[in-house]
Amino acid sequence: MRAPSFLCAVLQRCFVAVFLLCGLSSITADAADAARSADIVAVEINHRFVIASPGICDRVSSDQYAGVELRIQGQLTPLKPIDCNPDAIGYGMQFFMPQLDGSELGVMRELLVGSPWKDAKHGFRRDLPYSLSINTVTGSVALANGILRLQILRPSYLLLGFGFILGVGFALLRLGRDSGLLRDVTDLAVRCRSFSLSRVQMAWWFFIVFASYMWLWLVGEGIPTLSSQALGLLGIGSVTYFAAAGVDATKPPVNSESQGFWNDILSDAQGLALYRFQMLVFNLLFGILFILYVVQHVSMPEFDGNILTLMGMSAGTYAGFKIPEKTQSVALNPASPEPTVSTEDVGEDPKKAYSPIA
Repeated sequence: MRAPSFLCAVLQRCFVAVFLLCGLSSITADAADAARSADIVAVEINHRFVIASPGICDRVSSDQYAGVELRIQGQLTPLKPIDCNPDAIGYGMQFFMPQLDGSELGVMRELLVGSPWKDAKHGFRRDLPYSLSINTVTGSVALANGILRLQILRPSYLLLGFGFILGVGFALLRLGRDSGLLRDVTDLAVRCRSFSLSRVQMAWWFFIVFASYMWLWLVGEGIPTLSSQALGLLGIGSVTYFAAAGVDATKPPVNSESQGFWNDILSDAQGLALYRFQMLVFNLLFGILFILYVVQHVSMPEFDGNILTLMGMSAGTYAGFKIPEKTQSVALNPASPEPTVSTEDVGEDPKKAYSPIA
């Protein structure tokens, strides 16, 4: 099978490119940081950060924390102080940057993270202007302002995550080529069996959802939320495979040899089939859109409900055509035994026993 071999080579080259990119970006960012001022607030997701300003703890008491407003790039955030520590280094108001999931901070995801690749040359760090103020009876009072340097993701985590994703993808391709993981169940040798469209579809959505979930974990540094759309697409792939396997189980196995990956998944007993082509195109299209959305918006997509309906209709059409497709394959099988006539049914007359059936 040429397709998986080609994809394996692409995955290997992608891993090398990501490794070089992360290494160079880390070196460039460290050099730039050495030349910049150290008066910048470092922020990491799922960690505390401190905004230091002389006398800030004396100006704001703990019962006034609800009135403190932190704006990032001019946009009001729901972050509130959790403590204020007048230590020897400076007066600092502590905040906590939680995981950017589906909570109220979900509206800040695009503002804070956006597309991480834009800041790859800076070591995946982004500088965001902030302003800190407090609402009092006399109006809003400014407390501090400056730059928040957000560490969007760590290059070491990125390498580890991409290595894991590429490892799973490579294993899926190799097992799909060398085992029966993506092939029909027949009496032929494993490498000679034809590929199954339903198994390929199930593996396709498994890898997409897995890689997307892994990517969100790397960026968010926490357990991401799995969207209902991702569960729906996984469910459609599983139900399609279950229905196709149920149809195949009711019929004798057809020992048809593989004619190549693309020809196997696009052809039935009559040749190239439109319903198979339609199912393949829709899965490729929405799979690519799914990946692009996750990379750009750092969240699971919420597709329109009609898309899931369309995918379900395409999968149902495929499962429906599997029944006559399998029946025709059995009828055309030259290895099927000829019908025999028992002498018990026609008596002792040998002429009746060997006479042709009308």
